Amino acid sequence: MAVPGRVVQVVKGKLLKYFPPKHSVYGKFYGIPYSQIQDLTLHFMILSFDRFSRDDVIGEVLIPLAGIELSEGRLLMDREIIKRNVRKSSGRGELLISLCYQSMTNTLTVVVLKARHLPKSDVSGLSDPYVKVNLYHAKKRISKKKTHVKKCTPNAVLNELFVFDIPCEGLDDISIEFLVLDSDRGSRNEVIGWLTLGSSAEGTGGEHWKEICEYPRRQIAKWHMLCEG
Repeated sequence: MAVPGRVVQVVKGKLLKYFPPKHSVYGKFYGIPYSQIQDLTLHFMILSFDRFSRDDVIGEVLIPLAGIELSEGRLLMDREIIKRNVRKSSGRGELLISLCYQSMTNTLTVVVLKARHLPKSDVSGLSDPYVKVNLYHAKKRISKKKTHVKKCTPNAVLNELFVFDIPCEGLDDISIEFLVLDSDRGSRNEVIGWLTLGSSAEGTGGEHWKEICEYPRRQIAKWHMLCEG
């Protein structure tokens, strides 16, 4: 609930897994004098939940309470949701990667979870993305894997796990490259974007690598911006 310039109280709702989605929320606002009700506005925000990053705002509803008579009991109101543009990354899209380093077995578990906001890559306006994963030791590729192709989507759910044997102790000389490609049977597959994770990587790639080295045996997931291919 809000008045001009400030939020008075917040009540969070729980999403129930139906389509269309149904919500069952009961909230109470305390300590608000009845004389101030006419100056208040109810503000509802609808969000898309993402456990690995900030939730995207889908839309909102504003209900000014001026002129609404609340003394007669419960009221039922329908309001149209005002759409907001879903937060998008600039450039080539993003890739959600989960990593876990097992120091006892000297293995690296890589899970390619999701890709989102991939750019249009062909005349149909939709790409058929898949991901190549290359493991490097001292800048030499020593292993490679790839996911299955996801048809006609800019937001792919991949959920594919790969386990790499590390040929040395620790991850100092190890790096891993991800190439997101658009599958095209009629021509060479186009690189949509790429990213590298390793001790010398910049930005989130280096941060993610540092975390898995500091916390072995822990599965750590992060979104990463893709670079142009």
